Amino acid sequence: MRLFPFSLNGKAKAWLHSQPNQSLTTWRDVETKFLARFFPSSKNTEARTTIATFAQGADEPLCEAWERYKSLLRRCPNHGFEAKTC
Repeated sequence: MRLFPFSLNGKAKAWLHSQPNQSLTTWRDVETKFLARFFPSSKNTEARTTIATFAQGADEPLCEAWERYKSLLRRCPNHGFEAKTC
């Protein structure tokens, strides 16, 4: 948790500094509040649909499709898909 603030910038950093003292005492607290703020359910639903319906483009090399798929997963950290399906 000590290094997390250094990974943030802009609105995310401002959000973290606006949290009341001692309101984020565990990693679970940080994760829950951060994801609720920056990945609302509507955004999560849209991202999950995009991930679930992912398809390789007709002329897209497999390695590029794989990188694009992994990028979709990274953009939505609470996508809910298990690692074995990814």
